[in-house]
Amino acid sequence: MTSTTRTPRREAGPALRTGELLEAALLIFSQQGYRHARLDDVADAAGVTKGAIYHYFDTKEALLLAVIDHYQSEAFGRAEDALRDPDLPAVTRIRLLLRKVFARRDKTTSDRMLTLLLRDVAIEAPKVLERWLRNGPARLWRLIDDVVTDGKHRGEFRADADAEVGARLLVSGLMLQFMWQQHAAAVPGLAIDEDRLVESAAELFLASLRPDRPVHARHA
Repeated sequence: MTSTTRTPRREAGPALRTGELLEAALLIFSQQGYRHARLDDVADAAGVTKGAIYHYFDTKEALLLAVIDHYQSEAFGRAEDALRDPDLPAVTRIRLLLRKVFARRDKTTSDRMLTLLLRDVAIEAPKVLERWLRNGPARLWRLIDDVVTDGKHRGEFRADADAEVGARLLVSGLMLQFMWQQHAAAVPGLAIDEDRLVESAAELFLASLRPDRPVHARHA
């Protein structure tokens, strides 16, 4: 009879890093589904006791919220880094922002998060999904909206460009494409290089914002 080796369990204390617990929770939630995931399994994956989890979080939903807040904080830390220099052209800041948030993401973690949110949380914990939408996608397109508006004031972009609608379409389109990539192996033609996806989306978005250049008639 074979035995399964488990990580030695620890009680709550300084040796337990909350990040390790959140990483384990994301793994279990995405694999088992939020409804079926047990805190005992999260504890096993993190190598801690169940009591250690309750030392930090009162409920499973509180743990889920902490997971989402943690990874959103990481993503927006990268976003803020891209926007650190307001003197850069708006075009450059938008390219940097998209690369930091999408092209340089942790693919495994991002895929698990999308699976968790869109497969389970939308049904099992709609309030949590609403909080993710408010503090994630909506916050990101507001950042892009702000940069586009600044670019319009500087003359980099067309004055009549709808910054908000453009930002919404850009963010939701990229997120949807990344979600679909999880099924690329089973659907012919669905797979695409993710760096190409981000760079081309940025170029198409920026091209739609550039001021129209006058067309000079050719003289015979």
